[in-house]
Amino acid sequence: MIIGKLLKFFGNQRKVSLDTYLKKLSIDRADLISSLPSEFDFNNPINAFITFAILLREKGEYYKSLKVLENLMKQKLSEEEKKLVILNLAFVYRAAGFIDRAERVLMEGISEFPTEAFFYYELAQVFKTEGKLEKAIEYLEKAVELKGTFREELIYTKLLLADRYIDSGRTDRALRILRKLEISLPIQFYYYVLSKLFYVLGESEKGHQTAIRGILMSPDRAAPFISIMENYGSLDLTTLKELLSKTNFSVPVVRKTVEKLLEFDKKDEAVSILEALWRKGFFDPELFETYVRILWSSGRRKKVAEEIVSLMSRLKKGARLYECESCGFRTDNFDWVCPKCRGWETLRVKSEI
Repeated sequence: MIIGKLLKFFGNQRKVSLDTYLKKLSIDRADLISSLPSEFDFNNPINAFITFAILLREKGEYYKSLKVLENLMKQKLSEEEKKLVILNLAFVYRAAGFIDRAERVLMEGISEFPTEAFFYYELAQVFKTEGKLEKAIEYLEKAVELKGTFREELIYTKLLLADRYIDSGRTDRALRILRKLEISLPIQFYYYVLSKLFYVLGESEKGHQTAIRGILMSPDRAAPFISIMENYGSLDLTTLKELLSKTNFSVPVVRKTVEKLLEFDKKDEAVSILEALWRKGFFDPELFETYVRILWSSGRRKKVAEEIVSLMSRLKKGARLYECESCGFRTDNFDWVCPKCRGWETLRVKSEI
């Protein structure tokens, strides 16, 4: 049995460190162990098994990770050890797609440790995965009662629910949520949901001004606001040109401005804006392609060759548009929450030129 072998390996008589074991496995990746407390005791065999299960999970070997953790549940554990095992079981079940099992083990954890905030928090994440935002909020509120650090997650989840209510036509419920929110610091997503609500309620000017305010909070995340303004007919070239100046040529604003200019066949003006963007040190692969296409169609083919040669001398493979400022995850799709570390509003425009 794997537990028996590991117990023997990590027995006090062997005095083998975790690092040594990881090297023997050729998976010396202790940097992946981000979910462990700072006071984690690696000399405790049970903790070593949990660490091993975490590494297996990070490698995508969910079956092996579950075997280690499920066998650990049969051992005699302290309260803190059992909490860690339950939490990591839930993590692996979720990662492996066994959402019902993750829900069940967390429910069992709450039953046994009703004052452990992390169980309520993780169960809320499970419900969010299932799209059950109302239930997620119910458990997040309990988590906040026990540990105030989860308040930010609760606020964002309520905003997600309000956004869903708006999309489904239940604006009264969305308005009720927004009125009751207690926000101490400005949150960009709040202005996004509020602007959408104003537009849906027919208050276009309020919606427009709220969207502008949201854009100016973080110009590199302007795309969702631009989209909603365009959907409700309050986005024109005049507004875009004003935003260019106010946002210091934010990439999303430049992209939409160039798109609008090309609709009116204003190629020279589009080229001028793109060249201004390059001078500011920004780069976007999609916009660069648009740039060279405009030059080519305008007969400036020597300029195209020069720009491509210049680009190739600087271009790094795998350029991305957004990077999470918390965990470094990179993606070319914007989202309000980082797909990897689940941090809210942490994705920032990243140029690799």
